[in-house]
Amino acid sequence: FSRFRPGRKRSFQFLGFEFYWDVDFNKEPRLRRRTAPKKQREALSTFYQWIKQMRSNPLRDWMPVLRRKLTGFRNYYGLPDNSRSLERLHSHILHSLFKWLNRRSQRKSYHWYGLKQMLGYFGIAPPRVTKRQVLVDWY
Repeated sequence: FSRFRPGRKRSFQFLGFEFYWDVDFNKEPRLRRRTAPKKQREALSTFYQWIKQMRSNPLRDWMPVLRRKLTGFRNYYGLPDNSRSLERLHSHILHSLFKWLNRRSQRKSYHWYGLKQMLGYFGIAPPRVTKRQVLVDWY
């Protein structure tokens, strides 16, 4: 892996990110980053199990915790070129919430519109890239 141009090895993983070479709009090679696939799978599985475990508790007790968890994930992984991974995590969490909140009784608890309203009430925002430019200041 070279830091100046693509070589035989096209990617590497470091601190939960996968750095890889891609071609930008001007057909120039560009180094991009995304959430490492292993970390992405772990996060999806962890959120899924946590929602499944917390579904029987009152929403007012665990929705603020979910908001804090998502905020921390977004603050760490919310870098340029990583919006696809953030969107994938958010949609997975929405589907997990829909599934497990609707299994609390025989009757359906939420439909999609109601779920989106509930997320807005608890302040769970859709994902977005929080950092536009990453400055390197160690040299």
